[in-house]
Amino acid sequence: MIYGIGIDIVDVHRFRAASERFGEGFLRRLFTDKELGYCMTKRFPERHLAARFAAKVSLFKAMGRSVRFTDVEVMRDEKGRPFFSVFPGEEGAFKFTLSLSHGKAFGIAETIVEKVL
Repeated sequence: MIYGIGIDIVDVHRFRAASERFGEGFLRRLFTDKELGYCMTKRFPERHLAARFAAKVSLFKAMGRSVRFTDVEVMRDEKGRPFFSVFPGEEGAFKFTLSLSHGKAFGIAETIVEKVL
């Protein structure tokens, strides 16, 4: 049964400007070490970071609540598909489906949350 659906879009240029203005502390409040480690190896890390930020916000919208950004981690499985590591203790209560996309100007994410019966 679908519990919630969330979608978010992030302007990559604005995200990059904010990260440059507020520095590493800004990024560390939003992302885990694993997320930063993955994204910073990319040619345009701001595109990957913006998409992950959008993913977290889309999850918060789908769940109808938020937690600390670093309590949610966007990971990739062995086939490269994105997934959430989220809400310790509630992993069995919900199924999360995540779709990410990013380009030069925008990062976008959609999350579908299903309640496990």
